[in-house]
Amino acid sequence: MKIWIADQDREVVVEKKRNKNMYMRVREDGTLFLTVPYRTSMRSIEAFIRGNEAWIRKEDRRRLKQEMTFLDGSDGIEAKWLGRTMDVSYFLSKRNFLMVEENKLLFYVKDISEETIRKTFYKEGNKQLAAFIEERRKDWDELICRANHKPLPDITIRYMTSRWGSCTPSKSSIRISSRLIHFPLGCLDYILLHEYAHILVPNHSKAFYDIVRKFMPDYKVYSGMLK
Repeated sequence: MKIWIADQDREVVVEKKRNKNMYMRVREDGTLFLTVPYRTSMRSIEAFIRGNEAWIRKEDRRRLKQEMTFLDGSDGIEAKWLGRTMDVSYFLSKRNFLMVEENKLLFYVKDISEETIRKTFYKEGNKQLAAFIEERRKDWDELICRANHKPLPDITIRYMTSRWGSCTPSKSSIRISSRLIHFPLGCLDYILLHEYAHILVPNHSKAFYDIVRKFMPDYKVYSGMLK
């Protein structure tokens, strides 16, 4: 089924379940995915979709904003690096690496494909994040771990889309998302502190946020950027 709505000709995927109500989400490619009660007619489904056009437009804007936030240079135009929009240029090379100039990212790559550009971007991004973390963790190692007789955590960087960081106190391990390279350094500082605070308080209770607020009174500025 197809439907023209919110300025697009969209595929509609319908899954019938034992729901009492209809639910809809917009997939990354703009497809509308609906779960509906078994006896729902196509006329009712179409009416439901058209009645939610304003919501669909809002979701389109949200997806576009997210795409702009996570630009990695693979579009051949620009990338988001530490909160700044940078122009990009490609050069054929015997190995893949990235050079960061003041207002530009220079990709030296074996082949100019989206996959190669993206991998090169995050490879260099991970190196930059690792260097920043190594410097910034010193305060939290001292003020949070040693001050409370906790072991120093192992910190790894990995590409995560569902969270910015995670902590496993029982294993003294912290994981940080590669995608933080797109944001200002204050966001990395906030996530790093956030995960260190979980070493002392494993939940998001008032006690947890008291720790975060103690060391970063303006943390909401950075948490807001990441929402």
